[in-house]
Amino acid sequence: MLSMRFLHSFSAKIILGYCLVGTLFIVLVTSALIQFRSLQTQLSQQHKVSVFHDAIRHARRLEKNYLLYRKPVDLTEAIDKAIQASNAFADLPEAVRAVLTDPEAASEPERYRELLLELAGRFKRGRIPQEIQDDLHQVGANLLKSGEALDEYSRKRLGEAVDGHERDLLSAILAAVLLAVATGFFVSRSILRPLRDIEQRLEQIAKGETGRLEGEEEDSEVRSLQASINSALVELEKRQQAIALSSRLVALGTMLSGVAHELNNPLSNISSSCQLLIEEQETAVPEEKARLLAQIDDQVLRAQRIVSALLDFSRDRAFHRQREELHELVNEALLLLRGQLPANARVELNLADELGIDVDRQRFQQVLVNLVKNAAEAIPPDGTIRLTAWRESMPEGHGTSLEIEDNGHGIAQADLPRVFDPFFTTKAVGQGTGLGLFVAHEIVSQHGGTLTVSSTPGRGTCFWMHIPDLTTKEHAHG
Repeated sequence: MLSMRFLHSFSAKIILGYCLVGTLFIVLVTSALIQFRSLQTQLSQQHKVSVFHDAIRHARRLEKNYLLYRKPVDLTEAIDKAIQASNAFADLPEAVRAVLTDPEAASEPERYRELLLELAGRFKRGRIPQEIQDDLHQVGANLLKSGEALDEYSRKRLGEAVDGHERDLLSAILAAVLLAVATGFFVSRSILRPLRDIEQRLEQIAKGETGRLEGEEEDSEVRSLQASINSALVELEKRQQAIALSSRLVALGTMLSGVAHELNNPLSNISSSCQLLIEEQETAVPEEKARLLAQIDDQVLRAQRIVSALLDFSRDRAFHRQREELHELVNEALLLLRGQLPANARVELNLADELGIDVDRQRFQQVLVNLVKNAAEAIPPDGTIRLTAWRESMPEGHGTSLEIEDNGHGIAQADLPRVFDPFFTTKAVGQGTGLGLFVAHEIVSQHGGTLTVSSTPGRGTCFWMHIPDLTTKEHAHG
């Protein structure tokens, strides 16, 4: 349990990775040293065998020269080589000498040296018995065979050592590659995967699909990062709500004069109808009284709709999406903005009466108010604002698209990339906060939708938005 808890940390996993790499390095170095020592041993044995074999061959050659030409120097050198061969044979490891199966092979180097010394003594007396020559020939031949056998054995062992070293080196390289792949997979799975998950969830948050990073992560650093991001998201959401509220209050303040004018008309009609009823209550026929009362009721309902739309726009409530009729939402937004439209402006609606859209009613009304108000401020006194909606499928999902187009002065191409930035405005100082389009963009993003703008200076501007259906998003994540 302690080791498992220890691995619930990026630093612990990185340390483990370094330990694995360090262990692999130590194993490789140790293996290389062992193989190097083994090669050194085999080379040393091969050298000793070569010294023995070469010394015997030289001694035999000198021995034959002496027997043919009777030169004392040949015999002296032959004795020296015999002594060298005897010493080299004595230095050979027991395992190497055990290769010679003849029991007398171990004593033959010394026997050969003694025979040469005896031959030197016979030379001083002037006669060399045939028995000594035969013994020298037999022992020398046996030593040559022994030298060849030892040389073949030592070369074979050296070749095996080299092959083993090559095999072990290839095995170590393969093990290093496998360990590197395993370590990379471990790092990718345990470190990069949680970060990619956070990245994907942040993309979902940016699209408005969720507002928090969810899930219990094993790594303490990931949990800390997730908690910090969630804390930042909470603070960002609070600030966005404050900005949206501020923008709504600014829009509400500019609408009050127009709403007051709109309320004044039904109130004046109600007052006029009431005065007629008071003045003609004795003489008016029932049909006239009914007409005046119906007119009063109609004007009261009109005033109620204006006040209800104003209150609905101004109140702050939790985000909640549901199916709404787009035509009704547009009419309510136009009712609030009627006093701000130019006197001779035309508003053209191309909306189906039963066209639905899945939105938060109050927040989407704020989007409509901001976009229509922006269009109203851009068009000339006899300008036109056109609202068109339709159903279509987009990468965000099947949903409702809406265009708000005007024939106003348009937006400069250099300003188009910045129109949705907070506090950016092309209006004169004191005439705009630069929050309307920013808030509209944020609200559409909160719905998981898209809001874009296109404009031609001098010819007008078109805002296009797409709001995906709730059912489409639920199926996509189901």
